[in-house]
Amino acid sequence: MIRLGIYAGSSWSVPNSRSNRVLEHAIQRFEKSHPNVKISYETGIPKENYSNWLADRVVKGEQPDIFMVPEEDFSLLANSHALLPLDDLLEHSSKDFYGAALAAGTYQGHSYALPFESNPVMMCVNKDLLEKNGIPVPQAGWTLDDFYRLSQQLTKDTNGDGVLDQYGSTDYTWQEALVAYGGSLLKNGHLMLDSPEMRRSRTFVSRLTQLNQKYQVNSKDFDEGKVAFYPMTLAQYRTYKPYPYHISKYSSFSWTCIPMPSDKAGSNATQVSTSLFAISSRANHLAEVKEFLKLLCLDEKTQGELFEKSQGMSVLPSVMKSPATSNLLKADDFGADSLTAERLDAMMTGAVSSIQAGLSSQELEQINYLINESLTYPTSDTSLSEIQKKIEEEPGTK
Repeated sequence: MIRLGIYAGSSWSVPNSRSNRVLEHAIQRFEKSHPNVKISYETGIPKENYSNWLADRVVKGEQPDIFMVPEEDFSLLANSHALLPLDDLLEHSSKDFYGAALAAGTYQGHSYALPFESNPVMMCVNKDLLEKNGIPVPQAGWTLDDFYRLSQQLTKDTNGDGVLDQYGSTDYTWQEALVAYGGSLLKNGHLMLDSPEMRRSRTFVSRLTQLNQKYQVNSKDFDEGKVAFYPMTLAQYRTYKPYPYHISKYSSFSWTCIPMPSDKAGSNATQVSTSLFAISSRANHLAEVKEFLKLLCLDEKTQGELFEKSQGMSVLPSVMKSPATSNLLKADDFGADSLTAERLDAMMTGAVSSIQAGLSSQELEQINYLINESLTYPTSDTSLSEIQKKIEEEPGTK
């Protein structure tokens, strides 16, 4: 018996009733090829409860043989020797994965989890709005300077009544800017809030926000065709429609997705979250468990079905470059050129792991709240250090 640990639903906080079908089909295939092996798992564990459920099992020494690892828990589990090192599995397979996906399961130079599914952040663009203003869609390699300049051009009063009714962007936050400047939140496990990259990020977002003259631009404005640029994860894109989530073609405007802007032309500012599978250091039947892990993460049939039925993307370039993937994207309701397999592959090549990795949801929520609060006041080099100090004084933070 192999015990599997998973949570219910999507890894990306979007509705998905088909996500576990991929795992069920993989289990059926594995059990068929291994008649003497059965795989069991506990159903219905909500993602928000899964970390506590897993931690309780680890403390009791009852963790599953193979299990999904939340990004925020990965470093702690790897450091506590709860995870089996997987370097031997990757001896001939590391190049089969996208680099950013593989890096998500790496700790101190060793692999302790294999990537299962990735979810990159990209920039969605209202093509019609740009065309109406005589602006071509930015190409890959565009910069933050380009982004600000275009947002400045596009933010305007089009009715002549003195009120802004067209905007450059919405939901571009300090997190996206930090990635664009090449920064990170953690370095060797320690918070790095008062860094040059963070200061530049906050300043950029402050300047961008000021273009809107105190109006809080939101996704509804984008839905109504009033906003040019909207950062969105692939999972959001593939389930996108405001209420309820459902893939639907917009009749009011056409749109496309391009890479995120970077500080320097040609740099990749794509931030990627990745779901992971790890093997318990206490696992039994190791040979069979490792085979099942490879079936989940390295098998093209499993990964192809994952792209078809889930909302993220495969962690294997071979699957993303396949004709089947290309046809699936062409068949979506947004139009054949809104997002192509080639564009997704380019975004993932040289992308970076999510800057949220290694932080609990509570820590990230507090950091986000304090930094956003500081954006309402004139920026200063000292306020970030004050935020850092305040967070470090909280019990259980970095």
